This record gives sequence, structure tokens and C-alpha cells, in this order.
Amino acid sequence: MAESKVSNSYDNLIDFLHKTKPSLESLPSILFVVSQDSYEFGVVSDLYKAAYKKSADPYEIVVFVAEPGDLENFQNEAGNLDMFAAQKLFIIKSGVTFFKPWLGKTKSKSSPKSFSVPDTVKILIHYDHWDLPKELISIFGEHTSHFKSSKIFPDKRKEAFLRASKEVEVKLDEEAEEEFLLKVNPSAGAYLKNLEKLKLYLGKKSFGITDLKEVLFQSSEFSSSEIVDYFFEKDYGRFSREFSKFKIGKDSLLIFLSLLKDHLDKLRIYKIIYRMYDKVLSEKEQSDLLGIGSYSPARKNHTFKRLRKESSVFNDMEIQGLYEFLLEMNQKIKTGSEKEETVYYFFRKMEDFFHPRNRTVRTR
Repeated sequence: MAESKVSNSYDNLIDFLHKTKPSLESLPSILFVVSQDSYEFGVVSDLYKAAYKKSADPYEIVVFVAEPGDLENFQNEAGNLDMFAAQKLFIIKSGVTFFKPWLGKTKSKSSPKSFSVPDTVKILIHYDHWDLPKELISIFGEHTSHFKSSKIFPDKRKEAFLRASKEVEVKLDEEAEEEFLLKVNPSAGAYLKNLEKLKLYLGKKSFGITDLKEVLFQSSEFSSSEIVDYFFEKDYGRFSREFSKFKIGKDSLLIFLSLLKDHLDKLRIYKIIYRMYDKVLSEKEQSDLLGIGSYSPARKNHTFKRLRKESSVFNDMEIQGLYEFLLEMNQKIKTGSEKEETVYYFFRKMEDFFHPRNRTVRTR
């Protein structure tokens, strides 16, 4: 049995757009967009349609949506040329359902072992799953191309962001870029969608942190990450306004407490480094100890500045008190629940950290 050839693959949607020109000649003959995000498929679908519009030859676009009989109609039409349309584009949605009769233990007896199309035909498929079966790649053969919508690893996010910015033709300043990378879901589709949203809503091409907050991060939903930032900035006004969005039964204190502990750990380690090893350890060694080694240079610099400022604001007694509070809240939630009295107790304790009453704060 001959070994099936592996399809041509792109890293993600951004990589596909970066390597592909908007012309029929450069677009793959058969492309699987392996993504559960319909936005990514929409971007590619628009690209193919635009390329056909630029073509001088008559063309036909046929869309299949996985209704009964669609697979059979596709097989018939893909193999028959139309004398009135020199070019054909087949767009297949819901690819998992569409190709189910060709795959696995339940595949039909008429399932083809191979499927080829004329040079004048292109096929674009939204395979709405996280992976593409090798069996399907084998059927379509060596002319098959695909990309998967997987999460972008931390060390690749800056590069993906810059590529996405170039595709959308926008620019973010350093602070806005760091905020974008920190808060936007690390996927190609999310990067492109949010950058296009900025450009569309504000009608310009250069953006700062205020623009991001106005368009992307303005929400009536409770944000655990933002409230942690406000806490360590000791900004009680914004902290209390954000906490007012908290909905019992929908939002979770545990997420906030987990993020609080993660940043508290960094602050505690930083204070030790600053006091005892600042002149001894290199920046790389300090970054590794703080768990920020994979951060971009700009984000790393921002984190160091933030920790330096917070180390002068939070003394050792306060940090110790926060750890004790985290243990107490963890026990309360795990032995009970996040009921109204627990949430109320949490907020009263938070108020005490912002506005200490009847206690002496000592600095070590």
C-alpha cells in the first residue's frame, strides 16, 4: 500500500494570508480551513471570492451547507465542466458533517479512495473541528492544503501580532501592543478580528491604550484580570466599580484569587531579588525566576517596572496578610460556596486592604 502524501500546511490564518497573494494562480486548489471559528473561514472565503471577481474568465461559485444530497451533488458537479463557466469555486460549510459518509467505521460503500478535480476547479472547505483526518487528506491527495486554528505559543505571539498588524495595515504603540498581547485570545482569528475592529470603529490606523480600552476591553462583564491590576495599583475607585459587575453564580472569586496569588508570588520573589540579588543576577536569570522569561522585551520591561513600583507600595506585613487572606478564602469557598455572605465577606476584607482600620502597619 502506497504511503499517502502529506498536505501542504500553513501555521495559521495569518501565515496563510502572509504567504498567499490574492490571485487565482496563487490560491491553493483545495484548502481546508480547520477551525471552529467561522470568522477565519469568512476571511478566506472573501479572499477567494475577490480573486474570482478579478478574473477575466466567467466563473461560478457553488455553496454547500451539508444538507441531505449535498455530498452527492458536489461529487457530480466537481467532475463536470460547465461550458458557460470556465472557472468554478466550491465552498463547503460544516465540513465535519459534509464528509462524514466518507470517513471512519460508518463510511458508505461508495466512499471514494481518491478524489481529483480539473485545474479549473477550486474547493474551499470549512472543517469545523480542531483537527483534520489523515483519511480525508489521503482522498484529496497531494494538492490539498490546510491550516489549523490552534492557540499561538507565547514565543510566537509577537511575530503573529506583527504579521496580523501588517495584514490589517494598522499600528499599535508599545503600551497598546503589550495590552493587546496580554488580553486578546492568542489565536490568528482573534488577532485579525480585533485589529480590524479597531480600524473599523475608530476610522484610523494608529492606536494607543485608550483606543483599546474604548473599543476592545470596554465591557459590562466582570474582569478578574483587570480587578487584579486595580488592586495592585491600590486604585480603590476602579476596583470597586469593577467589582460591582460581579454576578454571584456566574462569575468566580476563585479565578480572581488565583490571579491575585500568581501576581503576589511574582511580587514576593521580586522583593527578595531586589534586596539580595539585584547586582548578582542577570536580567535573564531574574526573568526566569519570576516566570516571565517567555515575555516579549517590551512586556518584560513593563512587568519589571510594575513590580518595582509595587514593591515600594506593598510592605512585607501586607504581603503576609494577603497570603493569609488567600488561605482563608480558599478554605471558605471549598468548604462552603461562593454565596452572598462569602462574596460580601471578601469585599469587606478587600476594603480593609485599601483602607486599614485600627491596625498598625509596620515596615520591615
